[in-house]
Amino acid sequence: MPSWRVHKALVLQTSAGLPKEVVKGLLEGVVEPDIVVDRKVACRPNRCRIVSVRHHAEVPRDLVEYYFNLACFYRARGDLYMAGIALGRALHYIHDGAVKATGRIHDKIEKEMDVLIKKLPNLCKNEVKQTSKAVEALCSAYLESRRLIERFMMEPQPSQKEALRALWLGRAKRWWLATVSMAVLAFPFATPPLIPFIVPLTLLGLSVAWMWKPEEYVVAMRGGVVCVQPQKYLPAVTC
Repeated sequence: MPSWRVHKALVLQTSAGLPKEVVKGLLEGVVEPDIVVDRKVACRPNRCRIVSVRHHAEVPRDLVEYYFNLACFYRARGDLYMAGIALGRALHYIHDGAVKATGRIHDKIEKEMDVLIKKLPNLCKNEVKQTSKAVEALCSAYLESRRLIERFMMEPQPSQKEALRALWLGRAKRWWLATVSMAVLAFPFATPPLIPFIVPLTLLGLSVAWMWKPEEYVVAMRGGVVCVQPQKYLPAVTC
């Protein structure tokens, strides 16, 4: 994985314009996943188990998006330091995922990144495909980090009233889904011999509605009124 020096240098190179408290949190959060790990539920046909999130496979986009929304949540509540922690954890996975190699080549790339970090951002001004894998990895991490931070800076912050309205609309959609699911699942079994099947099917309909989170919940989370956990993940930092 990139050294902490590389992680922190990438943050400093891409965080211009952010409040000092956010940057302080970013510098802490961008190395934190190496200390306090995130976990996920990995299921196979015969069993499920909880495992640590891999840092050098593909970027876990759902987890990155969760931490982005969590950063917005904390910003809406006035806690800029924790907003930086959450955004930093998202950046950590982006940085690690930029290294597309394994074994000795992986280690070689990361050592080269340690040297090349001094040349940012000028190193990445050339838009053509880079010839060095280390340059390619470093520039990928740099550009994706800048995009995520710019997105955070430009993301409209819903007012509390707007966030609450979105939350209630989302809840209404979930209850509507639960009602429809129960009706569709239970109606064919509403005859005396099949009535015992209605209860488990009703519970199935409710569980489907419980798992589904409409887009209004994201607005509500970014407005600081509700915490929406990512499916299949057990994040180390929550609301």
